[in-house]
Amino acid sequence: MNILLTGANGFIGKIVHQALSLQGHTVIRAVRRPNLSSDIAVNFEQDITAKAWLPRLNNIDAIVNTVGIMGGTEAQMMAVHCHTPSALAQAAAQKNIQYYVQVSSLGVDSNINTLYFRSKLAGEQGIRNALPKAGILRPSMVFGLDGAGSQLFIQLTRLPMIILPHAGNMSIQPVHGSDVGAGVVALLTQQTNHTDLPAQTIAAVGLDTVSMANYLKSLAAQLNRKSPLRLSCVLPMPLPMAKASAKLAALLPQHLWTPDTLAMLCAGSAADVAPFTDLLGRSPVALKDFVAHPTVIKQ
Repeated sequence: MNILLTGANGFIGKIVHQALSLQGHTVIRAVRRPNLSSDIAVNFEQDITAKAWLPRLNNIDAIVNTVGIMGGTEAQMMAVHCHTPSALAQAAAQKNIQYYVQVSSLGVDSNINTLYFRSKLAGEQGIRNALPKAGILRPSMVFGLDGAGSQLFIQLTRLPMIILPHAGNMSIQPVHGSDVGAGVVALLTQQTNHTDLPAQTIAAVGLDTVSMANYLKSLAAQLNRKSPLRLSCVLPMPLPMAKASAKLAALLPQHLWTPDTLAMLCAGSAADVAPFTDLLGRSPVALKDFVAHPTVIKQ
C-alpha cells in the first residue's frame, strides 16, 4: 500500500517508517522540511482544514499519524493534536481512504488535567467522528536509544544520585520502540484484512510495571554502569521545586520537562498488557532487554 506517514522525522515516526517499509509498503513522508523527492511538505500548526489535505492524498491507501509535541501554546497544541489530525481524517473520508492509525498517548482518557492529554483526546474524537473505524494506539513511555527522552534518562543513570518528585516512586509501564512500530503495523493489517472488526483503541504498554526510580536503575544496570558512575540512590524532590523547574524548562525549545510532563509523571501510568500482547501476537519486550533489543526487528 501507499501509506502517508506524518511526523516521519520524529523518534516514533522513524521507527514506524522502518516497520512499514519492512512489510513492503511504500511510505510517503509528510514532514515539515522535505529532503526526499517523494516527501510532502506539511505544517501541522497551519494545515487545519480538510481542503488543505485533499490534494496531498492522491494515490494514498492508508494514513498513519505520529505527530506530537510536548509543549507550546494552547493554540499550537490544539492545532497539532486535534484540529489538523481531524482535518486529515475528514479529507481521508472524502477520498474514501478508510485505513487510518493514530499514535496517541496512554492516559489521555484519565482524570489528569493537562493540555497535552486534553488536546490528544480531542484529536482522537475528531478522527473517530470522520473515520469511525480508525485505529488508535496509546503508547506509554517509549524507550529507544535514539529518543530524546530516553537519552535524558540514560544521562541520568551516569549520576550516583538524583532527585525526583516523590523519589521516583510513581508507577510506569515503559514500552520498547520496536513494539510501538510493530503495533502500528498490526493495527493497519487488522483494518485491511478484517474490515468487519470494530474500531480498536489499544494501550501500547510493556510487560513490566515499575517505579520510575527502578526504571532508571534497570537502564543503568543494562548499560553496565559501574560505581561511582551508576545510579544507586533517588531522593525526593520537593514539589514546589519540581514545579518551578518545570516552568523554567518549558521555556526551552526541547519541551522535555514541562508542567504537563511533571503532572503526568507524578500521576504515573499503567494498563492491562493483554490487548497489546494479542495485537502483537507475542509478548512485548521485557524491560531487562530494552537496551540490547534493536528498535526495528527485520522480518
